Amino acid sequence: MNTWDVVVIGAGQAGSAAAWDLAAAGQRVLVLSRTAGAGKPCAGGVTIKALNRYRFSIDPVVRETIDTLHVSRYPGPGGSLVAPQRFCVMTERSELDQHCLKQAECQGAVFQLTRGITGVRQNLNGVEVHTREGDTFRAGYLIAADGANSRVRHLLGERSWKGAMAIEGHVDRAVISEYPGMTLDFQAIKGGYGWLFPKGDHVNVGLYTWKHGLAAPDRKTLDQYCQQRLGATPHTVSGFPLGTWLPRVRLQHGRILFAGDAAGCTETLLGEGIYGAVLSGQLAAQSLLCGQPESYRDLLADWRDELGKVQRLSLLFYGLLPVSIPMLKGPLGETLVDGFSHGYTLGQCKRRWRGSPSLA
Repeated sequence: MNTWDVVVIGAGQAGSAAAWDLAAAGQRVLVLSRTAGAGKPCAGGVTIKALNRYRFSIDPVVRETIDTLHVSRYPGPGGSLVAPQRFCVMTERSELDQHCLKQAECQGAVFQLTRGITGVRQNLNGVEVHTREGDTFRAGYLIAADGANSRVRHLLGERSWKGAMAIEGHVDRAVISEYPGMTLDFQAIKGGYGWLFPKGDHVNVGLYTWKHGLAAPDRKTLDQYCQQRLGATPHTVSGFPLGTWLPRVRLQHGRILFAGDAAGCTETLLGEGIYGAVLSGQLAAQSLLCGQPESYRDLLADWRDELGKVQRLSLLFYGLLPVSIPMLKGPLGETLVDGFSHGYTLGQCKRRWRGSPSLA
């Protein structure tokens, strides 16, 4: 069958979240993508606020449970922030994506591999999607959850945006002498940080810069950081953009809705994107299920507003690291990890730190 209620492009966190909700509501849903998790670089840290949004347990793919965050103004001394309970769990992104897609399939969504999308056409009645395999699929609506370099956005002639940048690799646990905790080394790269995320049999190591053009997170810089921190060279290295443009981007193009990195739902301060991906996928599905796709923008308004504020906070935080990091090592950081452990967003943690009685 090549006619569907909704076609979802992309089997990452946003695509699978949308497909789960739509299929659970009885919609005929087709997910078109490469193999779930294939070629998707991601540090794989899942915050409690993201865990709370899943319709199912991700325990089968959790590798580590985190209640302590180590921070430094690199290469200076670090400090440890201990939460009263877990504030993050570590997953391997390919395993997480495969698990979430499987859950959507259990609800009735159908997954089909494709090497790519060659064309998208729409009219008043629906959307047509053409693939490299020569297939044509028709649907009432399309959700484009195909990443920061969205092919669908390109085919529609939509403007391209520049966001945050990151590069990551893996280091086998067997080759390092000291297995690290979750670590953020601010100023390991200009306008960003280096990270060490423990994953059981390996450590995910990477570099993040919050704004395109501030620095070049390249292989040489990553190798140097990894050697200094772990005494090893990473493998399975990949660099990638992150979609951080939600406050500026158009979310709907006729019968096509954008979600996840394609919509720019990643926050800039730490580059955390899984929560925004799951949230946007679910809200895109909600707008279609209520028969009001135009409501999608309003449904995402709170998250869009928060990301705009976080962008301004990022400019201040990374511009004043000699002041920011000592604050982060103290009460501010303690408030953050405590708030994260309760499932709060960055904005809610900030209001809590400033003594606001409302976390709405």
